[in-house]
Amino acid sequence: MQQAWNARARADAVFYVESYHASDRDGFFARGEERAAQFLDPVLARTFRDARRLHVLEIGCGLGRFSRALARRFERVTAIDVSDEMVSQAKAANAPWGNIEFRASDGESIPLPPQSVDFAFSYEVFQHMPSHRVIQANLREVGRVLRHGGAAMIHLRTGGMSQQILYRLADVVPARVHAALKRMRGKRSLTSDATWRGAPPLSQPQIERMARAAGLSVAEFLPDPTHGAGTRVFAIMTPGGR
Repeated sequence: MQQAWNARARADAVFYVESYHASDRDGFFARGEERAAQFLDPVLARTFRDARRLHVLEIGCGLGRFSRALARRFERVTAIDVSDEMVSQAKAANAPWGNIEFRASDGESIPLPPQSVDFAFSYEVFQHMPSHRVIQANLREVGRVLRHGGAAMIHLRTGGMSQQILYRLADVVPARVHAALKRMRGKRSLTSDATWRGAPPLSQPQIERMARAAGLSVAEFLPDPTHGAGTRVFAIMTPGGR
């Protein structure tokens, strides 16, 4: 995961985080605030009396487009990413924001002590995790670092059995073949392996079971207004589930 995302960050970090704004860096960062107002603020309003005094964890910060939005809403932001190259670029791009700490991680563990975070947030990141095992490991870490009374808002890819089968069939094809097919279609070959394609989609019952195994409970599922209906979901999780 680290090697693949470092390569993407070196090639074109903005494109691989948000291809819609590949040529518009200002628009790229502005969109983080727009989307935070769209789907994050309603959750914060009914979850916390005053988030401005709390510590938030962002999983998969990329260049920090949501980190800035979180820094406007929370006292302290810890933003982690599996790519140390992304982290380096994020630090440079967000130097004026003194309440954000950018840290590299190994993609499966969170470099924070137990019960040290009030809110955990992740958007368009778990969908790139290459296996359900990696997703489970990250959920387990979320359960470990959340304080009592805290919550998590995790964005996940969803789908039925047919989509799960297609993803599993794609995993049988070697990455070099995927890369060659991408080049033939005029697409970027760095989107050809499992660290981009991600694990097979999850059903809501699967997400609930994974949450319980991580010591979390799914309080609610929220539709994602930024993707096609039924393809993504926000799972709002709270500590306690085993």
